[in-house]
Amino acid sequence: MLKVNMRPVSAYQRVEEGSAIMPVKCEVIENKDGTHRVQTSVDGRGVSWLTIIDLKMHYGASKVDVGGIAGVYTEREFRGKGYSRRTMNHALEWMRSREYPLTALFGIHEYYHRYSFATFMGEHRARISLRNLSRVEASDECRVVLHDEPDYRPEEIARLYEETNMDRIASRVRGPGSWKGFRKGVAWGHSPRVLVAEEHGRVVGYAVVERWPPPDELPIAEVNALNHNYRVYRSLLKEIYQIMVEDLKTSAVFYVPPDHPLVDVLKTYGCRFESSYPWKGDGMARVLNLKLLLTSIETELRRRSKGVRGAVCIKLPDETVTLTVDDGSVEVKEGIHTVNVVKLRYGEVAQLILGYREPYELLSTVETHGNVGILAKLFPRRIPYVWQPDRW
Repeated sequence: MLKVNMRPVSAYQRVEEGSAIMPVKCEVIENKDGTHRVQTSVDGRGVSWLTIIDLKMHYGASKVDVGGIAGVYTEREFRGKGYSRRTMNHALEWMRSREYPLTALFGIHEYYHRYSFATFMGEHRARISLRNLSRVEASDECRVVLHDEPDYRPEEIARLYEETNMDRIASRVRGPGSWKGFRKGVAWGHSPRVLVAEEHGRVVGYAVVERWPPPDELPIAEVNALNHNYRVYRSLLKEIYQIMVEDLKTSAVFYVPPDHPLVDVLKTYGCRFESSYPWKGDGMARVLNLKLLLTSIETELRRRSKGVRGAVCIKLPDETVTLTVDDGSVEVKEGIHTVNVVKLRYGEVAQLILGYREPYELLSTVETHGNVGILAKLFPRRIPYVWQPDRW
């Protein structure tokens, strides 16, 4: 549980502007509905700010509290003077003091690595032409309807989403009782439409359709079906084809990870799949509290450690933690309690734990002592993914 103190936390300094010395103040000025606004002010004027959003991410059988950083901005005339750096550093320290285990953002390239963030996910899309999609045949068992309301039957859609994403890494948690519907599709600035497949009045599948698509293509921001039923996916695809015909689109683009069952369906009819992996940009993360992060994913680690025995110490610049496993039991302790040691940076350990990098590839680039191969068994390569509508 995150410890969020509602009282503002601030840091005062003074800077010289021309011949005048002006007070600089960094503080959390607002805590509302799980969001926290961090601002740097110069002589009482807000010049740089960002927002921290309280999130939960799936991690297999576990869930992780995450501080999502969004809305990073500095007034144009105050850029290049270090105010953005002050704001970011204050936000990181604020989250550390409140025991956030992990922070993540979607950011511009080659900037946030300065704060030890590292890329934690790739971008993936499957494209299929109108002609190829016309070959899809589907039964009439599903009733498929395009709804204009982005909050159509949110509880049922959230429950279906949770069932199909519970084993994913980094996908956001949607509480069926609290999730309010889709805020966005692929693009910001407008809500999407929702294509829903129903059987006997029950939601069995859905696709998130862009409301104002580009001239030639139809972006689909998300698609899921109960139990990943291929028959339901074909029913959704058949209706997407009809939408494309009516809207004069030549291709559909599905924003799905490469291991999604929909890709198996699209391959049958002919598609092109593309993945990109930014060097330092887009989805990025860093660890804030390693012990707390490992403790929060113990349930998943117990599952992964069946038949595995050993210990490894992970050394960060300001934290050292030893992880010991014994055929399904997990122990996380501060300090060095084994000769097996690996030295990592905050972004690198996020990449390892989230499964973004192949563990042996990552370990080949850092300082290690003893046998740290246990990390490859506990943190195998996965496909961490945040769906487009859940990005912040």
